[in-house]
Amino acid sequence: MAKNRKIKSKDKLFQQHQKFGFDIMEHLAKFLDYAELEKIDKQAVKSVDGCYQKITFPDMSSIRYTTWNRGQPFYIILYKSLLPKEYIFELDLTRLVCIKDKFTWYLAKPVNDKSKKALEKKLNFKQLPSYYIDSVSNQKKMFKQGKRINKKGFLLIENGSWADLLERLATLVQYVSKKQEIAGLADKGK
Repeated sequence: MAKNRKIKSKDKLFQQHQKFGFDIMEHLAKFLDYAELEKIDKQAVKSVDGCYQKITFPDMSSIRYTTWNRGQPFYIILYKSLLPKEYIFELDLTRLVCIKDKFTWYLAKPVNDKSKKALEKKLNFKQLPSYYIDSVSNQKKMFKQGKRINKKGFLLIENGSWADLLERLATLVQYVSKKQEIAGLADKGK
């Protein structure tokens, strides 16, 4: 559990990434059709454990800003139903690097095959730059997520603005949702 991992929630990097997640959730809720943004669960935020915030759709699919994989913080996960085991797309915010208000984010390869194919169609799978690997490794250490990072990833944005990152991410999440035929966003007749 994250409660026992002694992550310092007062740390500036921790607070920055926590806010990134809430801002992303707000933007996704405005961007996606039929999305309903729920209130922040202050107890989960305080304990650094659980689902911090959720977007729900009429078909019971959801996007959760949550801890994941043994209480690691800062994941945004798209679920096909209410069942936690039916996740179809995961975004690790500890891989989001901000240097002087410029953002770089290489997404990890999704576990779900449909989501992986969607990313392969929309983004380039590239070797990660060494500065990025170092930055992510340091962030993962700080957030108690270990040192492991794959040497390749899907490039979402490199040295871009926050507005560009939000727009690209929302468009990508919408595309993956359509390919997964969830959230009322399926491409009809395609």
